[in-house]
Amino acid sequence: MAGHPIMKSVLSLIENDNSNILHLAFGSQKMKPGDKIPKGEAQGLPTLGWNAPSKQKFLVISLDLDAPFPSFAPLSPALHWLQAGLAAQGAGDDLTSPDPAIAFWAGPGPPPISSPHRYIFLLYEQPADFDPRMFTKTRGFGIRDRMRWDLSRFEKQAKLRPAVAATYFFSN
Repeated sequence: MAGHPIMKSVLSLIENDNSNILHLAFGSQKMKPGDKIPKGEAQGLPTLGWNAPSKQKFLVISLDLDAPFPSFAPLSPALHWLQAGLAAQGAGDDLTSPDPAIAFWAGPGPPPISSPHRYIFLLYEQPADFDPRMFTKTRGFGIRDRMRWDLSRFEKQAKLRPAVAATYFFSN
């Protein structure tokens, strides 16, 4: 399971420190890292939570590491969500953003004959000079724009430091 370099990063971040686990829920269904969620139950925009410092903004990236099949993934990683401007809102640890998504949430969609895909979420501190317009496409993010997402290139362009929290789930 940990063979993919991005998956290794996720696991190394959360395995020994529960404070680095990004909380994720679909509706009232809260998940733990590694849970399996049927794709029909993960189509709505997820709720994120983390014990974030107040007044700090964050950015989340979600990727499918197994497109189109875990055993044959030439289209991976596939971008499923890119949201900036996330911040804690009062009591609790929910992270919300008034900003439009850079790439709107696309729920899981593995082919019917596929084994489960790994969906990872990485939370980053958003740099003070981050400008989402640099990454927003005028026509939106189509399927081709989301395939073979170059995470390390985006991290460099956006001047992101290492992720502060992460989680993952399986779906098919």
